[in-house]
Amino acid sequence: MKNKDLRDKFFDTPGSGHYHTAPMSRPGHPLLDAESLATTGTVVEREFRIAEFARLADRLARPEGTAIARLALSRIEGVAAGDLRVRATADLTCQRCLAPVRRVLESESRIAFVESDEAPVPADREAIPCDPQRLDFAALVEDELLLSLPVVARHAQGEACILPDAAVEIASDEPAGTRRPFAGLKDLLDH
Repeated sequence: MKNKDLRDKFFDTPGSGHYHTAPMSRPGHPLLDAESLATTGTVVEREFRIAEFARLADRLARPEGTAIARLALSRIEGVAAGDLRVRATADLTCQRCLAPVRRVLESESRIAFVESDEAPVPADREAIPCDPQRLDFAALVEDELLLSLPVVARHAQGEACILPDAAVEIASDEPAGTRRPFAGLKDLLDH
């Protein structure tokens, strides 16, 4: 008595019916064959929704809008290479007032697709280690956008940057003059 006769009831669906599960998801964007496209000198232009970039969306105030990417592929010194240009408008969080601030993210890169870190790279190119025949263009665009984020996002000089009410109260309660947080440290050490 194998499996205590539970097999027919619980483990297999009798007949040609399907299991009650969701089908496997399909990849969001097809992979590019950079080797073949570089040989023909192809230019790839795509538009991506910013909400599809999970790593970038976490760093934005609102993951809305689109990113436009253009990759001009060519072969340089026998290596698949490309000139990548990425542009997007994104809502970041101002680090002064914590309100959204809109910024244009732009990046231009001269890259070479190599299979390993030891592979030769043309002089003016940045090496991108990957399988050149299975290039994830969406991931490459997301990486470029992440690199183009400002270190500290904040409103520019002429833009309205209003501090929250609590921050204004704290700033007004402080007495005028210089604060010396370690002024009494010597007295504490003497005891």
